[in-house]
Amino acid sequence: MLVGYKRAQCKKVLVINRKGGAGKSTFAIAMASFYAHQNVKTEIIDLDPQGTSHFWGSKNDGVRTTKFLPSSNVPFSLALRLEADTRITVIDSPSNFSQFEMEKYISMVDKIVFPVQPSPIDVHSMLGFIKDLIKSPAFKQNNVELAFVITRCKENKQGTEFVHKVLQHMKYPLLGTMSESQAYQNMFSEKNSFLIHHPDLDKPLWQNMKQWLDVDMTPPQPPEPEIKKVAEPKPTTYRSLLKRRY
Repeated sequence: MLVGYKRAQCKKVLVINRKGGAGKSTFAIAMASFYAHQNVKTEIIDLDPQGTSHFWGSKNDGVRTTKFLPSSNVPFSLALRLEADTRITVIDSPSNFSQFEMEKYISMVDKIVFPVQPSPIDVHSMLGFIKDLIKSPAFKQNNVELAFVITRCKENKQGTEFVHKVLQHMKYPLLGTMSESQAYQNMFSEKNSFLIHHPDLDKPLWQNMKQWLDVDMTPPQPPEPEIKKVAEPKPTTYRSLLKRRY
């Protein structure tokens, strides 16, 4: 059964970065695959015109996927419907969007994950955008929680340490680092979860994310079988007895 987006009781997570190439869609897909692999009802809403997350989700039986273009005149909250029993909805934002569009995205979610690459250019770009994000009225009014993930990490940890130092001055948590593993690319081409062949890949990151998001992962209870009531026999009257006998 489908319900309106605002009425849905699932956890709603926005993956956002205004800079292209930050690994945003890769992380969104990996997050969705993490929960879907564990039989948690998962949805993806793809706001990116490239449709990367939508393509992956549409080929994956464990994920329901919706594509919605921010340029649509229909309000975000009115156009979207979610399954009533969905536990987590992952929203993949586009790379380029206006301040007005950002306000709309933030107002519709519980938590935000910000992927950033470990390079001075990406960190510099991040700082300007984060300043706009945390000053957003929607961010303050809705008490949205924010966390960071360092993406596309190579064996050289020099850039990673630089990002760590920058984030230490912020009050928002760093969930961990996402390696530049071929397993994430294979996940996209094979339309499945990276956990199938690499259950321990970046395990600290995914465990921290699981704890921070706090998604209800208890298996849904099967509906109780409906007990049909047996109709009680109607009382036999003297007149009906006479009709049967004579």
